[in-house]
Amino acid sequence: MIFTEKKKANKILIPVLMLSVLLSGCVQEKANQGTNAAADESTRTIVDQVGNTVVLPKEINRVVIASVWPLCSAYCLMFGTDKLVGLDPAIISAAENSMLIKIAPELSNLPSDFSKNGSLNAEELLKLKPDVVLYASGVMEDYEVATQAGIPAVGFSLSAKNFNAVETINSWMELLAEVMNVSYDTSKFVEYGNKMQALVADRLKDVKEEDKPAAMIIHKYSATTLAIPGTSTWGDYWITASGARNVANENKGTPQVTVEQIYKWNPDRIYITNFSDAVPDDLYNNTLEGYDWSNVGAVKSHNVYKMPLGIYRWYVTNTDSALTLLWLAKQHHTALFADIDMDTEIKKYYKEFYRIDLSDDDIREIYTPKRDAARGIKK
Repeated sequence: MIFTEKKKANKILIPVLMLSVLLSGCVQEKANQGTNAAADESTRTIVDQVGNTVVLPKEINRVVIASVWPLCSAYCLMFGTDKLVGLDPAIISAAENSMLIKIAPELSNLPSDFSKNGSLNAEELLKLKPDVVLYASGVMEDYEVATQAGIPAVGFSLSAKNFNAVETINSWMELLAEVMNVSYDTSKFVEYGNKMQALVADRLKDVKEEDKPAAMIIHKYSATTLAIPGTSTWGDYWITASGARNVANENKGTPQVTVEQIYKWNPDRIYITNFSDAVPDDLYNNTLEGYDWSNVGAVKSHNVYKMPLGIYRWYVTNTDSALTLLWLAKQHHTALFADIDMDTEIKKYYKEFYRIDLSDDDIREIYTPKRDAARGIKK
C-alpha cells in the first residue's frame, strides 16, 4: 500500500518537474530572444555588388573609401563630406586637381596613410575606427584586410552594368544609400543620364560602320607600360557608345601591348586617361624612350586628347559620366552634335547637380588635366 502511494506520488511529481523544466526553458528562450532582438536592432544586413552579405551597424558614422575611387564623387554629391574619415591617396590626388576640391576642400585633409601603393594597412585602418570600408570588386585584397580586422567591407562592382558607366554610377548610388541607411532621391540624376544616352544613340543610329573613326584609349602609359583597353572595359563602352570603333577589340580586358601593334591598328583618335601622367605632347614629341608615335594617324593629325577631369577622372564611372558620353560623341561626330555647346552643357550640369558656378577657366581646367592628377596611383 505504501509502495502504491509512492508510485502515485512519483507519477504526480515527474510531470511537475518536467513542466518546471519546460517553463524554465521557455523563460530562458525568451530571455535569449530578447538579447538577440537587442543585437538585431543595432545591426542590419545588406548584399553588396560582389554578392557578399555584409552585417552593418544600423547607423553609419565613420566611412573609409578605399579602392573604389570614383565613388567619392557620388558620396559628396549625396552626403557632402560628413562621416568621411579616410580616403585612398588616389582619390585625394584626383580631387585636388579636379572640380571636386571646389565643392569639398576639406577632402585634402582627410587621412590616407591606411593605403600605400594600392594596399591597405590594417593597423592604420583600425586607427580611423571606421564603421565600414568601401572597396572595388577588382581589389578583393581590401575585403580580406578589412574583414580580418573586424571591419565591415562593402564591394562595388566595376562591371555592375556591363561597363555602361552611366548606368553603373546609378547602381552605385543606390547601393551607397543602402549602406548609409538613408533615402536619397536620384530621379533627376538618373533622368539626365537616360536623356543623354537616348540623345547620343538616336543621333548615331544611322552612322555606318565605315564612317566611324577608329579610336583607342591609353589607360596606363610609361617607359615600361602601354595598357590599351579591349572589350569588357570602360574604354570599350566609351568608344562604341560614342560612335567609334575600338581598334583594340581583338583583346579582352586591358592588356599591355607593343607599339608595333598600335602601328597595325593605326587609330584616328587616341585618348589618354588620368590614370597615367602622360599628356598628348608626350606622343607628339616622342618624349618617352622606346616609342615612336610619328607615323600613327591620330598623332599626325593631332587628334590625341587627354580625357577630361571634372568631378573625377572621366575614364571610369562617376557622377559626370553622362557628360563624358556626350563629349566623346561630339569628338567623333562633330557635325551631328553641332547644336550642343559642351561648355554650356557642363556649366548647366554643375549648377544643377553640384550647385556650383563654373568659370571659363574652370572649363579649361576640366579639358586639360594636370599630370599631378595621376599621383597616388600604383604604377
